[in-house]
Amino acid sequence: MNNLDTCSVGFLWDPSLETFDFGSKHPIKVGRFQMVRDFLVDNDFLGQSNVEILKPEPLSEKLLKKIHAQRYLDAVKKMSETGEGEIAIDTPAFKGIFENASITSGATVTGVRAVTSGKVQHFLSPTGGFHHAKFEWGGGFCIFNDVAAAVYELKELGFHRVLIADFDVHHGNGTQTYFYEDPEVMQISFHEDPEWMYPHDGFIEDIGAGPGRGYNINMPFPMDSCDGVYKYAFDEIVPDLVEFYRPEFIIFLPGFDAHYRDRLAHLNLTTNMINYIAAFFHDAAHKFSAGRIGVLAGGGYTNDSFKWGIGVVMSVLSGFSYDPPTQTPPYKDDEETWEIVRGNVEKVKALVFPQLGI
Repeated sequence: MNNLDTCSVGFLWDPSLETFDFGSKHPIKVGRFQMVRDFLVDNDFLGQSNVEILKPEPLSEKLLKKIHAQRYLDAVKKMSETGEGEIAIDTPAFKGIFENASITSGATVTGVRAVTSGKVQHFLSPTGGFHHAKFEWGGGFCIFNDVAAAVYELKELGFHRVLIADFDVHHGNGTQTYFYEDPEVMQISFHEDPEWMYPHDGFIEDIGAGPGRGYNINMPFPMDSCDGVYKYAFDEIVPDLVEFYRPEFIIFLPGFDAHYRDRLAHLNLTTNMINYIAAFFHDAAHKFSAGRIGVLAGGGYTNDSFKWGIGVVMSVLSGFSYDPPTQTPPYKDDEETWEIVRGNVEKVKALVFPQLGI
């Protein structure tokens, strides 16, 4: 299809996504993915002729062994059997954790396969974006790194320019470690300043190494940053990078936890900014990637803002109208914030653009 208003979209859904239990006090609560599905039903997204439900498949053993060390997989299996222990202090084990992580991460790869086979042009998963998991360990609510799994799947299918557009408020430290020296993967990460935000990684100076130097881009933001400075940084950095890279597939984490109502972070974005970013990458997918884009819901820990963000992104992908409530952040960008962001933008451009010949 060439009409951007009638793109075919796959929504990943199956009740097995909900077979987890991190405990009643954990930010990731049972019902999270069902909530997204119900929201899309209530707002008639799933009733549209160009939107279909895709059933996720678990990660294959082959992919699991590519993205994680065998001893780590064995440890997760043992915890899965007993329900005891922890992946990390913020990621407690439960019975069946191995199987659940396989399906919640497998949804991402299922979506990738649906897009690359031509079944749909775009996909959105209510889960995924487990970008903190590394080769030998997990944490940050992440057990298996589905982003890395998706990239390896795309490489297997012959793709050589994959863009990871990661706008989660937390830096994708795990994903960065997989592809730090790989020019076939560009990772752009906009996140809250690592000085005070988990995982305390994602510094401007970390631009990749060897043949991958310049392909890892980190843009941190100070606490209380709003739409104004965020849009400025986006416009200054992202379009030139995407135009240069001409990605063949885009993996997009919208960053619903950068919303001002999110309870685990300190940025002050609204869904206006989420809409702006989503529209850019949707257009870029059609310009460079034959429409191939996959969206991973990732973080977002206040139900209303999480659902509003999902609605906005799904509207961009499907062309079906959705208007979230009017939002008014508690702060505005002050001169100090502008000064910090302008300085960070100049540092990013000075370090990265000459490496790429931009």
